[in-house]
Amino acid sequence: MINTNYVPEWYISPFQHVKYTLARNQLHMDLLFDNMNESDEFLSMGTGAQVDFYQDSAYAIVQIGDTSERTLVEIHGLLLHEAVHVWQRIKQRMGESSPSTEFEAYSIQSIAQDLFAMFEESKGHDQK
Repeated sequence: MINTNYVPEWYISPFQHVKYTLARNQLHMDLLFDNMNESDEFLSMGTGAQVDFYQDSAYAIVQIGDTSERTLVEIHGLLLHEAVHVWQRIKQRMGESSPSTEFEAYSIQSIAQDLFAMFEESKGHDQK
């Protein structure tokens, strides 16, 4: 169950190259667009999670669907996977072809932790 009070917030990547957030359903997607009629379809690729980029990749909307049949480890795995895609886009926007391994690891860690926190905030009270 999704917390009905959850409203996606924009987080910003280190060095401010990309803003990103987490959407859990179509309503969240609609809220992230100035004109709800122009909103993209939630999980349009038919996967358990995905990320879509907007405005020349300056914005990333990470999406994760129904998680009621998934363990927390599986959920974190999906969110980490999408965090890597966000990082890959940040790296492109920075013009960084070969970042140091520590810079890359800390960047992915930061994005993933933000997504984990957003997921926790989005959970309904009856969900563990």
